[in-house]
Amino acid sequence: MRASENQAVQHAPGRPAGLQKDRRRRPTPDIAYLGPAATALITSFVAVWNISGPSFTRDEGATLLAAHRTFPQLVQMLGRVDVVHGAYYTLIWAVTRLAGSSEFAVRFPSAVAMAGAAAAVTALGHRLVSVQAGLAAGLVMAVLPSVSWYAEDARDPALATGLGALSSYLLVRALEAGPTRRRWLAAYGVALAALGLAGLFSLLIIPAHAVAVTRRLREHRQPRTPLLAGWLAAVIAAVLADCPVAVTGYFQLHQIHWLRRPGLAELLGVARLVGPLSVAAVLLLCMAGAVAPGALHGAGRLRRDWPSGLVAVAVPWLVLPPAILLAASLIHPVYTIRYIAFCIPAAALLAGAALAALGQVAGLAALVAIAVAGLPAQIAQRAPGGHGFNIRRVEQIVAWQARPGDAVLNLSTRTRRQAAGEERGFEAAYPHGLADLRDISQGATPARSGTLGGTFAPASVERQRLASVSRLWVVSWRPQPVQVLRGLGFTRLREWHVSSIWIRLFIPPRLTGTGERRTGRSACLQVTCLR
Repeated sequence: MRASENQAVQHAPGRPAGLQKDRRRRPTPDIAYLGPAATALITSFVAVWNISGPSFTRDEGATLLAAHRTFPQLVQMLGRVDVVHGAYYTLIWAVTRLAGSSEFAVRFPSAVAMAGAAAAVTALGHRLVSVQAGLAAGLVMAVLPSVSWYAEDARDPALATGLGALSSYLLVRALEAGPTRRRWLAAYGVALAALGLAGLFSLLIIPAHAVAVTRRLREHRQPRTPLLAGWLAAVIAAVLADCPVAVTGYFQLHQIHWLRRPGLAELLGVARLVGPLSVAAVLLLCMAGAVAPGALHGAGRLRRDWPSGLVAVAVPWLVLPPAILLAASLIHPVYTIRYIAFCIPAAALLAGAALAALGQVAGLAALVAIAVAGLPAQIAQRAPGGHGFNIRRVEQIVAWQARPGDAVLNLSTRTRRQAAGEERGFEAAYPHGLADLRDISQGATPARSGTLGGTFAPASVERQRLASVSRLWVVSWRPQPVQVLRGLGFTRLREWHVSSIWIRLFIPPRLTGTGERRTGRSACLQVTCLR
């Protein structure tokens, strides 16, 4: 920079000297846009790699149950269950009408959201540390197994992750801005409100943002009242916008009755936020390797590699939401790792700063090490049963072996029936197989009952319907006894164990002694286990 230009920058009116110095260090516009675009593209390529490989899961079946109804029926359902997922269900409702209900179609929005998160993380790294740190952070997002997991899941954690990264970026821009601060704060408030709609617990990012705002007020000599008042106004507006969902969701807390109070396993399991423990270990080693030289060379090197702005944004973002949720779960269980997925970008930010501090050669080697450590998980979670459930295989078995007159019985514990968790996600996942069979356990339909999957028929009604079936398929999430068949003389013909799902085929007593009974006698001596 020429001396005259440098002098002009130093004495520019209305702008603190510290902000001018930061401005000179920032990347040129071309680099600032190219980095986020590149990391978003790479992340999207990784995310869509075999995105249709894993079978739909139990939770994805719930998404499809919500999407496969008219919009008025969806609104009616949200008044009773799953209002906290209402914004996401609305999005997928539109997607299914435009692109269908295939794995690729309904998971693609999650992949886009994670690509957006990588772009936002890259831009954050640019502004808080350096071009190299931002690019490294975005590439770390691309190779993390947890990012791919949520990018290939038709649920809302990916959307919350993308909006969490976007809101953090907008906050940083607002903290750095001068006359345009109001516009950045207005955009921040909108992003924060959208984040709450994507996941109410994601609003726990607000305490983390409060730390960043406090740091800015303390370290920079500028009027405090306008910045603080503007941030508080944006936060209050976002919270008020989400209040109807929060209030309705409070009366639907029975839906998470399955959560338990956290213990040591849950506390240590927070490390799985980035993927398997091997990936977390490599990340920690990279950070330790980056901090050690700075500690040896004094505070100046540490401040250069780990600027206070980065620490104030990333560390509270990574630590406070899990800590608050775990502490609250000691009173009422509300914690599961899916609820803190929006903290993944904070880990990527810190990892990106570490890779940049290590230098080009060592940083590239560290990135490769992170990718290699996560590669087994990346491959495994793209298998048909890679997300824990292989409903597709269940549907294939039933479609291949079903006969006219066959019926299906969905099992649910009495506790789950009473808790209104009347989930019937098997048939919604795929159009053929179980969906082709008459369901004798079906009570009121989803549309009529206003519930997610309808209700279960009373046991007496199920027994009456059993009189007209030729064979009965029993599907359950665990090998529980079939109470409704007791005393009716049904015989188990065959059994399959597919991932976490059990399928049993029964024949009624009137078929005893037939050819089917004789051929089934040897089959019922074994359980077929499929993964």
